[in-house]
Amino acid sequence: MPQIQLNGTSIYYETYGTGVPVVFIHDHLTSHHLFEPQIEYFRDRVQVIVLDLRGNGLSGKMDVEVHRILDTQCEDLKELLRRLELLSVILVASSGGGVLAQKFAVQNPELVRALVLVDNCSNGNDSMKNNRIWGIIERCSWISYYLPPELLLRSLRIAYNKWLPAYHILRNELLHKRPTEGIKQRIALRQIDILAYAVKLQVPVLCVTGSQNEWRLAQASKNASMLPSAQLVVLDDAMYPSHLCQPQHFNRLLLNFLIDQHAIHQRESGL
Repeated sequence: MPQIQLNGTSIYYETYGTGVPVVFIHDHLTSHHLFEPQIEYFRDRVQVIVLDLRGNGLSGKMDVEVHRILDTQCEDLKELLRRLELLSVILVASSGGGVLAQKFAVQNPELVRALVLVDNCSNGNDSMKNNRIWGIIERCSWISYYLPPELLLRSLRIAYNKWLPAYHILRNELLHKRPTEGIKQRIALRQIDILAYAVKLQVPVLCVTGSQNEWRLAQASKNASMLPSAQLVVLDDAMYPSHLCQPQHFNRLLLNFLIDQHAIHQRESGL
């Protein structure tokens, strides 16, 4: 298995294809498997790089203080790109992974050519963020992280009855979750004012979300409105993760974005 030792831990990654490098970044409590349909679709069109962030999937432990988690994961990503000799990449990130992607792009503008933020959340100055009652509710929800996965599979199956490919991937992620490290990442994400990074982004940004979750739609709209050069696309009949609920539509959308950014030529896109 492709694992490298860096910054005191092991990072699992996979690479496919050749061409412009596109790096896919998963959400917390998931892994690189979150992008299986995208790996299959894009591996013959671009160079696909997927990885498990520190504390997730097959990578090493989250052995840093909570306030250092995102900085450390950014450092891991930068070192991985250096080891792979990648000088400029396009980042495609899901939900909380989008926070990491924006932070990384602001800190390393020379390395990021464009961003695609999928189901991204805008937690900066959110009134719920500082609401004491909401904080208690959120902490209580963390108990579910430690419940046996089998207890949650029925609810997951019902929720994703319309989107079975998404269900099967999320089921696998649930069965291999790392709850303590997932909670640490969730706390770390709450401490970041992502809007402070969003307004500094100077690269093209595509924001994508689904129509079936009003809260995520509002969050993605808020985040897109703060980005200097962003477009927001809403996928019909999709909820988180929208790229799994509507993989064909998302893949074509991402492909067109790559063509628009001159990352690939239309004659090479397979259209």
